[in-house]
Amino acid sequence: MAGNGRISVLVSNELSTLLQAVRAIPKEVASNIRKYTKTEAQDLWQESVRGRVSDRMQTRVLSDTARVAVSDANVMLRSGGIGKTQGTPNSLLAFGNEFGADRNSTKTLTSKRGKSYTRHTRRQFKLPRRGGYIVYPAAHDAIPRVASLWVQTAIRTIHEQFEKGGAR
Repeated sequence: MAGNGRISVLVSNELSTLLQAVRAIPKEVASNIRKYTKTEAQDLWQESVRGRVSDRMQTRVLSDTARVAVSDANVMLRSGGIGKTQGTPNSLLAFGNEFGADRNSTKTLTSKRGKSYTRHTRRQFKLPRRGGYIVYPAAHDAIPRVASLWVQTAIRTIHEQFEKGGAR
């Protein structure tokens, strides 16, 4: 496992074997593997992210938008990329909610009448943290579980197909 939370197929014999098997099976079986993996991994990923949020904005921006995408060669965990919160795209709010911001930064604005004033525009975010507060730690914990789930689902689906007699 690399430091960024990814699992390399070159290091994991189980995942390497899985990818070789998925290339050799019929399309319907591969489709079932993707479908079953997505439903199980989606629940696991949302539960992992939801367990780390501490306020409503984090829930709306990061937890409610947690999604899983599954292909034959990859499982992608995403969060903060869809929807809007109070008219602002969640993709703009996700970085501040995940990594924090400089709470003392100010922005000088001008009113309609021409008077300038300053506002603290990042006070709602936590202090900066390189490793993130919610999604990155959740991904660090969820990736091994999702990989294990992916392998187990594929093995079970392929085994069921052989028992039905549908594999050639």
